[in-house]
Amino acid sequence: MSDPVVLNIETSEQRLGLMPELGGSVAYWEIRRDGEWKALWRPYAPEVDGRRFVGNLPLVPFSNRITGGGITVDGVFYPMAPNRFDPVPIHGTGWMHTWDVREHSAQAIELSVTSLKKHGYPWEYASTQRYSLTEDSMTMLLEVEHLGDKPLPYGLAWHPFQLRGDDPQGPRLQFKADGYWASTPEGIAAEHIKGLPEGWDFNTLKPLGHGKIDNNFSGWDGKMIMERDDIDLHLEWETTQPAGLETSILFRPEGQPFFCFEPITHITDAFHRPGMPGLKMLAKGERMTLEVVQKLSRIKR
Repeated sequence: MSDPVVLNIETSEQRLGLMPELGGSVAYWEIRRDGEWKALWRPYAPEVDGRRFVGNLPLVPFSNRITGGGITVDGVFYPMAPNRFDPVPIHGTGWMHTWDVREHSAQAIELSVTSLKKHGYPWEYASTQRYSLTEDSMTMLLEVEHLGDKPLPYGLAWHPFQLRGDDPQGPRLQFKADGYWASTPEGIAAEHIKGLPEGWDFNTLKPLGHGKIDNNFSGWDGKMIMERDDIDLHLEWETTQPAGLETSILFRPEGQPFFCFEPITHITDAFHRPGMPGLKMLAKGERMTLEVVQKLSRIKR
């Protein structure tokens, strides 16, 4: 299988590549340091045993895993088979499509897709993702519009694979949280716990460290700071849409060169919680949007 086509956008200070045929995923995001390109996200590599290696992917129309063999909406059960090697449906269907190129300029690219009950799932939707660069920022926007006649619950997320860098303790990270959901061995959010364990509290800027974390966090304010000394990078992340987003995921795998800090509109398996918290019921023609702006600068010393 040949490598997918990569569409590039670029400024003098950063560049980003998208792969429309591979779910609209990111092939690379890099900044220029001392005349060389340095990676911020995990670069694309060929698939191995069904597992993709990309820098970021759009999660639409839901984030993470769904248990119970499907979802029930207004008394109707919609069965859902697993959509990759996991035993349950995961990460929606946007990543399963080839996306169309709606716009491609030097510093912006917009992709779109129409999905009609992909993989037998109940959702019929149109989705758009847009990346744009300035000299010191990158903006990524994900939007979905419901096309079906019956309302359905929707959720959105981004799934970036941020590189840890050369420091053995990883980059410095800061994000607001007041609690977390315990995670089952299958990666499903269980009971909510107030407070944070030692080594999980990033309310102040501190090294990422080690030890597995794969949990949903509460009390977020939509912002994140990351610093990498090896590439002299200070990154400030702000979630500009939707307003009041309070949930995030931190995935800190052991023995990997990356971690994942993810903005999510709903926690894992929210479909099976009372009121489907964080999910948005969309009628035909209604939309929801997730937008993140990341500003890049040098570390102040």
